[in-house]
Amino acid sequence: MTLIGRSYVNQQENHSTPSTTLSPDIVDVGRRPSLELRFVVRISRNLGHAIGAAARRDGVTAGAWVRRVLLERLDLHSNLDARSGRPVFLPAEEVAELAAAVRELASVNNAIATADTAAAKAGLDRTRHHLIPVLMRQSRR
Repeated sequence: MTLIGRSYVNQQENHSTPSTTLSPDIVDVGRRPSLELRFVVRISRNLGHAIGAAARRDGVTAGAWVRRVLLERLDLHSNLDARSGRPVFLPAEEVAELAAAVRELASVNNAIATADTAAAKAGLDRTRHHLIPVLMRQSRR
């Protein structure tokens, strides 16, 4: 089946030899290519945790990681399927550092409102103290 506009058209396919590339992405004009089929499987909690850990190691979402493994296993290539969506979650300690940085920025805002430049500068230094280590770890991933 091929997507033309918003309807599917049947095509005869030769299933005797697998294709090494998927058909080009066909989209409506002005829209970004998207994955149009949802494939749901039930897996054990342990397998889910293992997939999540592998995806975090690779810096992609679990769904993108699974799609990439399937593409590799089937010897197919599709940039659309290999693409990762939402960013992978941050570890709890990084979230805590970012939250502290946001709180420090609130104190900077208060210092600016009261024209206390020394407190504003000190607040910016504390904010940098929280942000720089997190950003440095992100650049290494």
